[in-house]
Amino acid sequence: MSPSAAPTTDVNAACACWPLTGKPLEAGNASRRPLVVKVDNVPVARPHYGITQADIVVEEIVEGYVTRLAAIYQSNDPSAIGGVRSARLADRSLTTMVRGALVYSGTSDYAWSLISQDAASGRYVELSADHSDGYYRVPFRIAPYNMFTTAQAQRDTLARLNATTVSVPSWPFLAAGTHDTTTGGMVGAIPALSLAIPYREDTSAVRYDYDAATHTYARWQNSNGKPVRDVDAANNTPVAATNVVVIQTEIWEVDEIVDASGAHAHDMRLTGSGRAIVFRDGLRQEATWSRKDDGVPFTFTSASGEQIKLDPGQTWVHIIPTEWVVSSK
Repeated sequence: MSPSAAPTTDVNAACACWPLTGKPLEAGNASRRPLVVKVDNVPVARPHYGITQADIVVEEIVEGYVTRLAAIYQSNDPSAIGGVRSARLADRSLTTMVRGALVYSGTSDYAWSLISQDAASGRYVELSADHSDGYYRVPFRIAPYNMFTTAQAQRDTLARLNATTVSVPSWPFLAAGTHDTTTGGMVGAIPALSLAIPYREDTSAVRYDYDAATHTYARWQNSNGKPVRDVDAANNTPVAATNVVVIQTEIWEVDEIVDASGAHAHDMRLTGSGRAIVFRDGLRQEATWSRKDDGVPFTFTSASGEQIKLDPGQTWVHIIPTEWVVSSK
């Protein structure tokens, strides 16, 4: 079930670490197939369940310019993940990138025609609730925001498919422990203790506040136009990202996919190169992202040509249009 793209150089080959967090592997299995779970992100679908246990979370713009999350799980397996929603075109590239299993609840006919071809060709495994087990409805939310799953249920399905392990390309991380904040491509970075990503002001605008004591970014997201601290309802733990990465690229409407309100879905360019911003250790570094094809991770390079490495921990990735301005202070 591994994708046909060219193999990726493992930048963490000398480290017995999880490839998507850079944290010590200990007794874990670095070849465990990641789960790429589509999680709803409209206010009525919050708080999320299981989001703090994701290795990487990617926030994508969808129809109506609200956002949806692709939560990627490899090093941790939450006992509850929700609410699970439908897949989008960008998930094809993201799931291929981590050799993952796409966990979702349906999609459009147009997207399904492409996702099913991807799965048949071995780019990734797809586990839609339309035809796969392991999903359930919770009584405390209204449909369609009440579909949940567990990581174990999805891994049980992968076991039946004989698709539990795969070679997972590593993201670039610093070694665990203390380090000079300018190391790993951050020379020339400027202080940024707060940053804002200008999603829809009423439902989706995001702010992160850096906490120097924990070296993490507290996440806030708007609901009814006001910021609300993001907390994982499964464990009552506030969301605290170790790294925040912004990828700017072309995003366009897809004529073939229209929702009930008449809003078009979006697709986006996720290979090639473009502008990026990396927030790490309370610093902002302007960068370039590059990616030769869907089968490799993003690479981030500073203006001086140095590869930017991330701190070990959870990374939030925001894919936004090229013309948007990400403010920080």
